[in-house]
Amino acid sequence: MTTIASSTYQRKCHPEDPRYNIDHARKVFVYKNLHKGCWSIKQDGLVKMHTTDLCMYDCSFPVNKKGREKVLKEKRKNVHAGVVGYIDTHWSNKPKTKLTTYNPYKYKSFVQVDDDTKPVFWSSSVRMETAKERGDKDKVEFVPCIDSANRST
Repeated sequence: MTTIASSTYQRKCHPEDPRYNIDHARKVFVYKNLHKGCWSIKQDGLVKMHTTDLCMYDCSFPVNKKGREKVLKEKRKNVHAGVVGYIDTHWSNKPKTKLTTYNPYKYKSFVQVDDDTKPVFWSSSVRMETAKERGDKDKVEFVPCIDSANRST
């Protein structure tokens, strides 16, 4: 079973160690790895895989408040935000997608790229792609949901 959609780069961390196998019945935390230029997939406190493309479903977009405050105070990036969800095996042409972004210096949460006044907290499906060419940006594409699902709690 393929876990990564059209991935041009994927590497399982420690393939010989069974602790690094991804349990597809449980959610993963995915964040941008700035050092490797890819997405890191974390489960059970371990980074289990790196990839350039990934599809997920039943996703939330958590931002750790204390981690963001530390970034603002120290002016130094740290892992404090990402996407939590189940790994999907394919994207299957999701309708009406939008792009989301997160910048700790501008926003307290993920926001829609086309309207940064609209926060993004949950989506039924997400596709994450790293920049393919020089000048491109990473893309986090999501299926918008009803507004009440994206209200802060």
